[in-house]
Amino acid sequence: MWRLFIASFAVIVLSACSITVDPKLEEGQQSDNPSTESNEQSVSEAELEQPKTTSFLDIISDVFQLNWSDRKEENAQHILYLGLGDSLTRGVGDETLDYGYTIRLQQELEKWPMIESVELDNRGKNGRRSDQLLALLQRGHYDEELAQANLISISLGGNDIMKIVKKNFFSMKKSMFDKELPRFSERYEKIIAEIRKVNTEAPILLVGFYNPFSIVVDEVTPFEPIISEWNMTIEQLAAKDGKACFVSVEDLFVTNEDMVYHVDFFHPNSIGYDRMAKRIIETMQTCDIEQMSDGLIGFEE
Repeated sequence: MWRLFIASFAVIVLSACSITVDPKLEEGQQSDNPSTESNEQSVSEAELEQPKTTSFLDIISDVFQLNWSDRKEENAQHILYLGLGDSLTRGVGDETLDYGYTIRLQQELEKWPMIESVELDNRGKNGRRSDQLLALLQRGHYDEELAQANLISISLGGNDIMKIVKKNFFSMKKSMFDKELPRFSERYEKIIAEIRKVNTEAPILLVGFYNPFSIVVDEVTPFEPIISEWNMTIEQLAAKDGKACFVSVEDLFVTNEDMVYHVDFFHPNSIGYDRMAKRIIETMQTCDIEQMSDGLIGFEE
């Protein structure tokens, strides 16, 4: 089964690797100088004039001619949203160039009565693994951004998996992923700990990852249990922190029948990122992020 799957998936993995892996971020080549993060940008609605995706609230606004600014609470506040992680945070594959799920989340949050405005600081990087983000945090690379953040999201794990795939392409065994999982869990836990050293209050959204391999062979692959186990580990870390929400996106990318993948068949397209943002909003409500944020990120008037 492994060999059949690997043979059919070889071409797509190699092409995806050229998209997701940033050689400048390989171990030992990262720099403390913020200039190395040249394509990380702080984004606000005033600074970006990009087309917005149409959401349910947008439709309601058009039909009923609603002015959402009139619904703001008197004590509505500005918040800073910091996005950390890999190409999912960066928004790779989003043909609208809208920074993937992060800018969609920004736009939706700005419609909430308790939020006056949202500034997005997207620090996602293509190919980023957990060891690389941990190294940056341990060097204090994001201390200033973390100290100011009111909301933080992290997407990690996909590139940790892909490192094993690429290294053992023709001799993969599940035991290899099982052996790496505790190490990944330890690094992720340290990442959260480093964030909490600087910011103990901001809720953290831990975004899970999905299995892009099933789309190639159009059947269940040996990666399903691996992805699920790694996501379960992230979910456990979210519960342990107490002010973190795990966002499951595994089921959003099982097939491409609704055209949720980018042309590389590895990253989401704009529709896929729409679904991710919707799932994040739903998760924020169910995990009671209003209480986690002491009312700062509130849903109700």
